[in-house]
Amino acid sequence: MYTLYWERLSGSIAPEVLLEEIGAPYQRYRIDMAGDAHRKDAYRTKNPLCRIPALALPDGEVIGETSAITLVLGERHPAAGLVPMPGDPDRPAFLFWLAGMAANGYPIFSRAWHPEQFTLDETANETVRLRAEEHLEDFFTTMDQAIRGAPYFLPRGFTALDVYLTMLTEWSADRQGLFGRHSRLAALCTAVQERASYREVIARHNETSSEAIN
Repeated sequence: MYTLYWERLSGSIAPEVLLEEIGAPYQRYRIDMAGDAHRKDAYRTKNPLCRIPALALPDGEVIGETSAITLVLGERHPAAGLVPMPGDPDRPAFLFWLAGMAANGYPIFSRAWHPEQFTLDETANETVRLRAEEHLEDFFTTMDQAIRGAPYFLPRGFTALDVYLTMLTEWSADRQGLFGRHSRLAALCTAVQERASYREVIARHNETSSEAIN
């Protein structure tokens, strides 16, 4: 059984959706990031980078980083078709765009939501946030233009890229405005949100009764 260490509406959305798509048995442990549980020894021993999510594999090994978890799950469960396997002509493009989303999109949200972590000058917080919003618009414009399928990212159909990109839009300060400016992105995310796996995961993340590990 897999074990997912998660927090609400965090980077754990994508791995959880993939686990649902795969149909693999898993359990969840919520980590209270607001209470700094991700920085305490109990979690640090599992993920030394102190980031959410982390996934314990059935053999007990623990891995972190949403993109790495995505690849591992996809390659361990090829029948789900979430990740093109080695030798598949779509694999280079898949890896390029997965790495691009992880390296160029995901980190910008840290600056947008927590600008104080990126400057020693408190008066610069708003400037950092505004510049991050500009960079997010550039990123999503690039993503919209890169979509080659209809509605999914790759012409082959639904893959983990679609889940990852939809997750990133969950963190937008003005998601509907974003969709209004980027029609292909909007169509992709709508298709993903209509999948039972995504609906179930987002519903759980919005629950207020989930107990967290402190």
